[in-house]
Amino acid sequence: MFRLEARTSTPAWFNLALPLLAIGATLVLCSGLIALAGAGVIEAYGVMFSASLGDSYAITETLVRATPMIFTGLAVAVAFRAKFWNIGAEGQLLAGAVASCAVGAIPMPGPLAMLLMALAGAAAGAAVALIPATLRVKFKVDDVVSSLLLNSIIFYALMALIEGPWKDSF
Repeated sequence: MFRLEARTSTPAWFNLALPLLAIGATLVLCSGLIALAGAGVIEAYGVMFSASLGDSYAITETLVRATPMIFTGLAVAVAFRAKFWNIGAEGQLLAGAVASCAVGAIPMPGPLAMLLMALAGAAAGAAVALIPATLRVKFKVDDVVSSLLLNSIIFYALMALIEGPWKDSF
């Protein structure tokens, strides 16, 4: 019979080996899927790495696309530390993007626009995160369910903006 016990300490080699093992397993699994699709595994990985890290433009584009995900991951990590199971990070990201776009549509000098867009995005994301947090504290509503359902509401609100008033604006 197996029993789970919390570790008191982890060996240093384990902290290095586990991420490397995860990367290796991911490469093997994806290689199998690429081969099943009938493509060349080496060619596919070559294109993937050259497209994302091949030159300065590719690196810049990779960072531009990865930055929102990195910040969203950091925000979720803070919530998890507070024992709040924030599954609504996608909706919070979308709310921040909507607020940033709305502020960015206002004519103003570039540096001021960037600062205000960042502040508006952070404030909108925080406001959306406050909804399930308030529901949890005041009404004991499960934060996983409320934050997950809020994702759909925000997504459809964004779609309504894109298909409605913002259709020809940006």
